[in-house]
Amino acid sequence: MKTADILLVIDVQKGVCEGIFRRSEWLSQINQRIAAYRAAEKPICFIQHNEIGLEKGTSDWELVPELAVQTGDYFVNKTHANGFYKTELQNLLAELSVKSIEYCGAQTEFCVNTTVVFAHGLAYENVMCHGATSTFDNDFLSAEQTIDFYENHLWQQRFLEFLN
Repeated sequence: MKTADILLVIDVQKGVCEGIFRRSEWLSQINQRIAAYRAAEKPICFIQHNEIGLEKGTSDWELVPELAVQTGDYFVNKTHANGFYKTELQNLLAELSVKSIEYCGAQTEFCVNTTVVFAHGLAYENVMCHGATSTFDNDFLSAEQTIDFYENHLWQQRFLEFLN
């Protein structure tokens, strides 16, 4: 399967992922994409959210232990749903001459969507695998319905292309 110039793993943190939809399968898929990037010798960047209840340095802020993180991976901290807002992400992407980005992570409708849409506005080529994001049921939609809406009605052909 094709890879982009970099893989962004968004908010796969202990305090975000407890009880998230399809957790085991979703984390397995993320690790498969991480392995593909390692095999292609392409960079991986883990983005971590920092806010009240998810403060940097706390257990909830840490990445989930199932993730295949290695020395040499990149890390960006953010305080907003947009991974670019007041972070070093755009500078990192420029340093690495990134033109295309693959996304995975949480939550589909919040930080992943905001980062994807903003990156599209910056003219990055955005790609993703179906099922690479996850979320929770809410008052209006189940997690499965939310993911389906974003993948098949909002993102597809507008903001990104799917690799599978």
